[in-house]
Amino acid sequence: MKYINTLNSLICLGASLAMLACVGSATGNDGSAVEPSKEFVDTAGLLVGHDNAAATEKTLPFSGDDIYEHVVMDYGKRAVRIDPDVTISRPELMKKRENCFIVMSKKDYYLYVYEAQGKDTVMLARYDCCFGLKKGNKERKGDMKTPNSTMGNPFNISQIADASTWHHDFGDGRGSIKSYGDFFLRLVTPGHSGIGIHGSTNNEESVPGRASEGCIRLKDADIINLRKNYAFVGMKVVIKSEMADDLPFEIHAMTKQKIERKRHINPDKALTNEQIQNAKAEQGRVAKARKTTRK
Repeated sequence: MKYINTLNSLICLGASLAMLACVGSATGNDGSAVEPSKEFVDTAGLLVGHDNAAATEKTLPFSGDDIYEHVVMDYGKRAVRIDPDVTISRPELMKKRENCFIVMSKKDYYLYVYEAQGKDTVMLARYDCCFGLKKGNKERKGDMKTPNSTMGNPFNISQIADASTWHHDFGDGRGSIKSYGDFFLRLVTPGHSGIGIHGSTNNEESVPGRASEGCIRLKDADIINLRKNYAFVGMKVVIKSEMADDLPFEIHAMTKQKIERKRHINPDKALTNEQIQNAKAEQGRVAKARKTTRK
């Protein structure tokens, strides 16, 4: 087994944070044993999110055709849903909170929490999540996309705010409603502002899926769990592109810890923005009829 250490540029607020990743053997889509591609490592030795679909040639098996992205009409607006999975949270496995970091998969609709532990990387938590309605890297305000980052150039949490009283008007006829759960984990995303990880009050049906304006939604119970057990100001956050698959240390952690997951989408079968826009939509949530008072 070979392990890849990340460099000190991933140090959190000057503290030593060796996001060490293991390049171990794994199982390919044909069931054969393979070695994760070294293309995940740049010339500086840092792990980077691979934005090429070819990276999926050496990875864990994809989920079956019964797991796919559903286009739904939610309060008159298009959204994407996919089958939910169980939440995993194992804080008892954590050795040092400051060594934890987040990796999100926009392709598979998961938020993972990992910890670098000596010469190993351990998965501590996994949550379903919802991303921006449109796929791709965020370019401008209002484009409904969630920004990407890599292990070599991650985002980080700059603030953990009490969002229990925050409201938002989604323009879907429901007016200004409680929308963020108990916490908003504000992210530093260069070139963009207002992006964070938060709950999904009044919108939990959207998790996992695509419906937000660019933020990352978790279920309300999961944002509480993330805040309580793992999150801290300065925590590194990686949001992989839709074409990026599991990184070597992720393959190692899932294999070693025998972690099963419902969703691992073949990018060749994922919906494009055009397909989402043109697909025949299933019926999602609808506005409740307002009661009228007879005089």
